[in-house]
Amino acid sequence: MRPIRLILFDLDDTLVHFDDYWEISVKETFTQHDLTSGLDTNEMFAIFEQVNARLVEQLDKLQITVEDFRIQRFLHAMALAGKEADAAMASDFEQLYQAASKRNMKPDSDANKLIGELQGRYQVGIITNGSKDWQMHKLEAIELNEAIQAELLFISGAVGHEKPTREIYQHIVRATSLQPDQILVVGDSWTNDVAGPMDNGMQAVWFNKKGKPVPQGHQPLAVIRHLSELRALLLSSGTEEV
Repeated sequence: MRPIRLILFDLDDTLVHFDDYWEISVKETFTQHDLTSGLDTNEMFAIFEQVNARLVEQLDKLQITVEDFRIQRFLHAMALAGKEADAAMASDFEQLYQAASKRNMKPDSDANKLIGELQGRYQVGIITNGSKDWQMHKLEAIELNEAIQAELLFISGAVGHEKPTREIYQHIVRATSLQPDQILVVGDSWTNDVAGPMDNGMQAVWFNKKGKPVPQGHQPLAVIRHLSELRALLLSSGTEEV
């Protein structure tokens, strides 16, 4: 196997920590949106979280698009709350939610330092699903927008293909002129960041911060609970040949 030349980090719940902003941002948005401002935010969050979890499963299986996901989670939650809503209201909610999320996202100084260290030995980029504007806002919020070269940002909304489809990994190989096994993907989704890349000849590290059981069928380079574990894996003496 060839030495790793490029490390691609997933963004959502890998470099951007979902728990930092999710609940507080959703609740803030419920207080701001015209349709929901008078409702109990705790009750609405419980409904919204349940709907969101169900639709995330469909999104991961590519049964719905990201845009459909954003619209439908609001419409379904409102239906369960006994409120009539339409796509325009859902779009307004999403805009408010993204603004609140950006305010509540926090840079991870340890992760940012690690990326700087890795850049001394490897190319480092991003592979993420979502719209280009929204994912770039996240990178700005966590203070990585200037740290990652534009040509190493692979955002599904810009590429035209989502993880874990074969096309996005093939696009990366063409764009970087690297062989697949010279590319390492690090992320929290087994489907998107381990199985997908490995099925296309890349290497993978599973960021399993919640300690889930390791699925069968693929053997990633490592399973880690903390991103700091990448130092020993990728920066210790001799790891250029990983």
